[in-house]
Amino acid sequence: MLFLTSCSVPQVDLAEQMVADGNWDGAVAAYREAVRHDPFNQELQDKLEEVKGRAAEMHYREGRTWLQEHQLPEALQAFQMALGLSPETPEYQAALTDVLRLKEARQALQDGKKLQSLGQLDQAMVHYERAIQLDPSLTQALEGITAISQRQNEHKTVSGSAEPVTLRFQNTRLKQVFEILARTANIDILFDKDVRDDLVTIFTRDTPFDEALTLILNTNELFAKRVSNDTLLIIPDTKQKREQYQDLKIRTFYLSNAKAKDMANLLRTILETKRVYVNEPLNTVVIRDEPAKLVLAENIIQANDRGDAEVLFDVEVLEVNRTKTKRIGLNFAKQAGAGIFPPGTNAFSSILQTFTYRQLTNLGPDSYLFTFPGSILLDFFKQESDAKTLAAPKIRVLNNEKASINIGDKQPILLSTTNVLPGQGTTGATPTTSTVTSIEFKDTGIKLTVEPTIHLNNQISLRMQVEVTRLGDRVVLQSNPEISQFRFGTRTADTALSLRDGETVVLAGLLQEEDRKTREAVPGIDDVPVLGNLLSNSETNKITTEVILVITAHIVNSLAPSDIAKQTLWSGTAKNFDTKPLFSEPNVALPVLLSENEQALSQDQTPSPHAPASGPTQQASQAGMPQTSAPPAQTPPTRLTFIPPAVSTKVGKTVRIDLTGHNVPATEQTHMTITYDPGILEFQEAVEGTFWKEHDITPTLTVSDVPNKGQVVIQLSGSGQSVAGSGQLATLAFKAKAQGNASLHIQHSSFIDSTGKQVPVISQHGRIWVQ
Repeated sequence: MLFLTSCSVPQVDLAEQMVADGNWDGAVAAYREAVRHDPFNQELQDKLEEVKGRAAEMHYREGRTWLQEHQLPEALQAFQMALGLSPETPEYQAALTDVLRLKEARQALQDGKKLQSLGQLDQAMVHYERAIQLDPSLTQALEGITAISQRQNEHKTVSGSAEPVTLRFQNTRLKQVFEILARTANIDILFDKDVRDDLVTIFTRDTPFDEALTLILNTNELFAKRVSNDTLLIIPDTKQKREQYQDLKIRTFYLSNAKAKDMANLLRTILETKRVYVNEPLNTVVIRDEPAKLVLAENIIQANDRGDAEVLFDVEVLEVNRTKTKRIGLNFAKQAGAGIFPPGTNAFSSILQTFTYRQLTNLGPDSYLFTFPGSILLDFFKQESDAKTLAAPKIRVLNNEKASINIGDKQPILLSTTNVLPGQGTTGATPTTSTVTSIEFKDTGIKLTVEPTIHLNNQISLRMQVEVTRLGDRVVLQSNPEISQFRFGTRTADTALSLRDGETVVLAGLLQEEDRKTREAVPGIDDVPVLGNLLSNSETNKITTEVILVITAHIVNSLAPSDIAKQTLWSGTAKNFDTKPLFSEPNVALPVLLSENEQALSQDQTPSPHAPASGPTQQASQAGMPQTSAPPAQTPPTRLTFIPPAVSTKVGKTVRIDLTGHNVPATEQTHMTITYDPGILEFQEAVEGTFWKEHDITPTLTVSDVPNKGQVVIQLSGSGQSVAGSGQLATLAFKAKAQGNASLHIQHSSFIDSTGKQVPVISQHGRIWVQ
């Protein structure tokens, strides 16, 4: 028979009623209350677990309904309640993970839209890609990526083709060279009336069209202006022509952290722009200049408009006061006297007495008073007292700003000002004085002033000043009328020190000691040995005051430098500003352009209808006429890259970087050696990527690490099955040991096909910045 206490019976009845009504949350609460009153009742505990499961299932179904209606906040709340009731259920855990992922995707989408509206396209693209990664069904993120890509590629090339060309012109008219280039790229070229038709000689091989055009323009002091998508205007590169043809834009930049005035000075100095206006109330900078300068200004602002670092100081102030007093010896009256007083007087007075003649003639024995020491007291007194004052304030301050805190009281000080008015001889007026009295308050206690400088490595340079002001004794400045003031004691410490995030500094030694000794004795007898000490009284006072400060620094917001790509920008030449270099870097950009070209040719091997036929070209070559040619279609080269190619991290953190293969032929196995800086990085692990797994092949990964040399040898095998294409080969994990710039190089890399033949590989190095 179930035994229930009198308190739990009503709760059980209430719970059963709620179960009958389908109110599972109310039943859970009622059964919990019943179990609280009867914790050892197993049947109540089983009932509680049963209704908790039913309530969790109800919230889980509600969460699914909200999720289907795309109501993420309500779904998140329902799943959290379900998981709170049944934490061990995998379905509830997975549902909560899914809704958190979808919520993060929506937030990334909103951040991307906001950044896109502000013109920060690169950062907006990162948020859109993150949103798609979390939720591939977000069509708005796909539309944002498409819009940004189209905007970024609007002026990427001046021709309709990115194919490399070979130019062989010797003593050829300049306009004729441009006409041949126009036919090759299927574009129209117009000439300004001042363009001179000089003779030129050019020999280039496998050069991208844009770079070939840039080469011809710069060597002949010309520049091109896009008229339409397939029309270029060739213009002499002079100041007058630039001003005549250059379009100007007006752009307003809203700043979050930097001051508009400082940013305007920076832009004037770097970009040499003159049309800059500063709107201080809105903290904006308005610029009117050419589009290339506006793009550079945007990148400069993004790299320098960073949030200020902030640090929180936990301060503990301990003031210890120790007082020791000792008084020992004989204490007796120190005065004796005699005097004549009128009748009826029974006490001494220092005031002159007034006598009548009759009183003087009637002086008798009763008119004389005498005083002698009548009592002797023995003092044996000793007192010790300790006092502690503790304060624990917190100070939060921005980087390179001052903050101060005062712990103590305000003591009033009486100030008197006396003005003397001179007399006048003509009127007979005498000099007079007037006194004006005022009260001033002086701070006493502890005053702490800090000025931190926060560095990128979370090191803090701290300028600190501590001032301890103590109220002393009262000092009489004037006896008649009496004017007295307090004496103030001040101790000051001014220092500069360095500490890390979370480090504690103890500042002690602000010590003040006062020793006072007072001795009272009978003159003459005091000099007699032994007797002088017996008939004397001595008092000793020792006061010690010490202040101890304990300061702990916590960096709230550290300095966040911009991405590596934003810290280095192409800015054109000394004469003209541009967002890209005149010519691509041979070791990085050219292979990428070639591979893109070859991929395009491999998809469509039919010749362009606008390309010059082989017959006329050969005839022109034989006649000594200029010739252009395009390289034949080839198999795209196999490349190995790191994604991302550059990454930033902090000391002690672990960073992961993907090793990706591009245009990989049918391969059974691959091996490579990756080198790194062992002084900066420490290799953690390598895991296989999705390159083989996407084809339902489980690869075999062999990793050999040589830490002292900074080498990792990786070998991947498809277990006798070959795979072709592009994808993630492996993921490498490194731990940052020290600050610096570490490069990752791929060496001795090769892919082996089913015939045992090795395929040549083009490798691109990676970089890890450790702060």
